[in-house]
Amino acid sequence: MEIVTVVIMLLIGVFGGFISGLVGIGGAIIIYPAILLLPPLFGDPAYSPYIASGLTSSQVFFSTLSGSLKARKKAEFSLQLIIYMGGGMVIGSMLGAFPANLFDTTFVNMTYIIIASLALILMFIKVESRSGEPAFNKPLLVIIGLFVGIISGIVGAGGAFIIIPILLVLFKLPMNTVVANSIVIAFISSIGAFIIKLIQGFVPFEDALFLIIGSILFAPLGLKLSKKVPRSIQMWIISALIIIAIIQIVL
Repeated sequence: MEIVTVVIMLLIGVFGGFISGLVGIGGAIIIYPAILLLPPLFGDPAYSPYIASGLTSSQVFFSTLSGSLKARKKAEFSLQLIIYMGGGMVIGSMLGAFPANLFDTTFVNMTYIIIASLALILMFIKVESRSGEPAFNKPLLVIIGLFVGIISGIVGAGGAFIIIPILLVLFKLPMNTVVANSIVIAFISSIGAFIIKLIQGFVPFEDALFLIIGSILFAPLGLKLSKKVPRSIQMWIISALIIIAIIQIVL
């Protein structure tokens, strides 16, 4: 394995893991294009979209796993939120994935753009966070998780960046609580995709290894710093990632 490839994969993993911990998302919307674009710039062979997707799924799985292990020790961690919303997302993603091949590319892309745009609008709605121990509407958590999961299954992307503005605006949770729990939800929703890509042979171990190492090391660091980063900056980072995701689809 070329040293250049090792360095590139390590740096992508470091960045992806750090972002995952900092704002509580998987980071696929940044990692996937980085894996496709960066190696050729440094003289390495380009990865196929299938391999890039497989490598991305491994990065998301391990970075969110690493961040989740740290997040569950936080005071803001809510097992109730994880079980009901995460469970709804898992079921929804399977329901959405089965008929996904029945839809044409235009429909899938438009669905993604509409949902991402709604998430972006929600990010700029100012809502006062509730203080004290949050009381969750369990049926609503399941329904929202199911809906986001179905959309994620149809478009083949994680739903954490949609979940974050929903938790902020609809449930009025503080940013620290959202970050601590959304990264665990992102991990749950990444399990299926990673296993499928692994079975399909789209996760080359040598290439994935350094991507995973960088992710595992820096996701907890991002999560640790998330408490010290102002809410406004975290929201701008998430908004920028959503915009990048929309641009990727449009182009």
